Formats: sequence, C-alpha cells, structure tokens
Amino acid sequence: MESDDNSNLEKQQERIDQLRAKVNAAKIAFLNGTPFEGKEKLSYEDLKKVAQDFIRATYEYQKQKYGAVKVRISVPKVLRG
Repeated sequence: MESDDNSNLEKQQERIDQLRAKVNAAKIAFLNGTPFEGKEKLSYEDLKKVAQDFIRATYEYQKQKYGAVKVRISVPKVLRG
C-alpha cells in the first residue's frame, strides 16, 4: 500500500514539474506575444488558466502527501516565480 502511495506521489510530482515548465513557457509566450499551444497570441486569461492548473496539481499533491493543503499559492505568486 505504501509503495502505491509513493508511486502516486512520484507521478504527481512529475506532473507538477511538467506544469511548472508549461507555466514558464506560457509566461514567455505571453510576454513576447508569440504563439502558444495553437493560440496565435496568449491572453492573460489563458495564462491564468495554465497557472491555475499548476496550483490545482500542487494542492492535490499536498493533500495526498500531508492530508491537507499546507502551502497556499496564488496566481500572481506563480507568475512572479
């Protein structure tokens, strides 16, 4: 059972890493006005959705690992980081 939990946590951590990279790519595309994932120009709302996906994934990870969300993250904080 613990092995399954560790495996699930590792998968969630990989997803968080992928989403972090996606947020960084989206920020660059937004700032440069370049295409991103089929969109000619990324709007702030699109960028915000990418950040919210990252936040949701981190919350799921924290709930799985600690039983509750220990660190709250906001969209502006993700976009600054």
